[in-house]
Amino acid sequence: RRPPRSTQGVSSAASDVYKRQGINAEYMGYKMEKGPMKLYYFDMPGRAEGIRMLLHHAGVPFEDVRIKFENWPAEKPKFELGQVPVLECHGKQLTQSYAIMLYLGRLYGYMYTCPYASSEILAIMNTWDDFNMKFGSAFMPQSPFEPAQKTAMQEEFFKTDFNFFMGFFEGKLKAGEKHDYLFGNQITVADFYALGTYKQMRTDPRVAGKYDTQTEFPLMKAYFAARLKELEDKGKAGPFKKPKLSYFDMPGRGEACRLLLRQAKVDFEDARIGFQDWPKLKESFPLKQLPVLEIDGRQLVQNDAIMQFLSIRYDFLPMKPDKYYRVIFLANTVRDIYDGYVRYYFSGLPEAAKTKMETDYFTNSVPVLLKAIEKRLTENKSQEYLVGRKYSMADFYMLGVSKWLLLNPQTQAKYEPILKT
Repeated sequence: RRPPRSTQGVSSAASDVYKRQGINAEYMGYKMEKGPMKLYYFDMPGRAEGIRMLLHHAGVPFEDVRIKFENWPAEKPKFELGQVPVLECHGKQLTQSYAIMLYLGRLYGYMYTCPYASSEILAIMNTWDDFNMKFGSAFMPQSPFEPAQKTAMQEEFFKTDFNFFMGFFEGKLKAGEKHDYLFGNQITVADFYALGTYKQMRTDPRVAGKYDTQTEFPLMKAYFAARLKELEDKGKAGPFKKPKLSYFDMPGRGEACRLLLRQAKVDFEDARIGFQDWPKLKESFPLKQLPVLEIDGRQLVQNDAIMQFLSIRYDFLPMKPDKYYRVIFLANTVRDIYDGYVRYYFSGLPEAAKTKMETDYFTNSVPVLLKAIEKRLTENKSQEYLVGRKYSMADFYMLGVSKWLLLNPQTQAKYEPILKT
């Protein structure tokens, strides 16, 4: 099963941890969402159109830099391979349209992690490449063939190649449950690849006419119309909305999310709800609890699930099993400090029973939990972070609970003697 893409609802954001293990930005050193992307290509569909479509569909803001052909000789040396498309973020360049598509597909949930499904999608994309080569040789102005030879190739393209390849893709649609997508029941990188190619080919009126009048492949004809309409409707959805984090006007469970988003330099709305307003707003939230993160057109609930979603998206959760385990272990251990406090403080028990719970919490629970965290911090190669040499999800949990409990002037006196040890 494919991981849910960022533009549709998910049953559990936490499940992304397991589904997106195929590729994570950590392995490549790119943090794609932390700043505006720039996509460089010519002012035409070409090899960049599928990438543009994917980013628009995912609701990702980017600068669409369109290079004029007359300026290309001066621009060419700026790019690593002397070719475009190139996707740039934070001064780093991603090259090769195929690699860019697969990377963004993994990043935004348009690619399966199942090996069989991945191979099917790659086969479809590679077949479109074969189709593009046939088309380019016959129709592109820079084709090296003589006019007479090109005319013969164009006739052969319509007579043989067009029908052969369209028949292949028609078969892929027939195999689908609803015939809506080239593979599976949701849009994937294979569809963006196909639609980008389709838009480029339609720039030649002879090819556009062939697409419009053909009757041999009704599923393909309906497919192009429906998918382009889907992308067009997506574009009418309005400007990109920045994420909105709703929580009470206090650190609590929401503070780790706030700290993570700020560290990732994400422009988000920090909606702080007053306790007096909560009763009338409570019904408007899915589980009638906070925090809730509104992002990519949906609401994410449950703090741990939100944190894992954001940590994967912004590269604060390593996917290597050992580091992954340490981050999750530490996050859960820090959460136990928080939960233990909440259990006794908001217990509603008689004062004597509440005092007993409080004593047990500070005498038995907190020292054990902080000792476990201290041990991992000591064992880490860098004592500046809990895991590895940079911020991870565990650090935001730790800093969040510190801001609310460990270093809060109202509660600090109770934790300070333990912290000193």
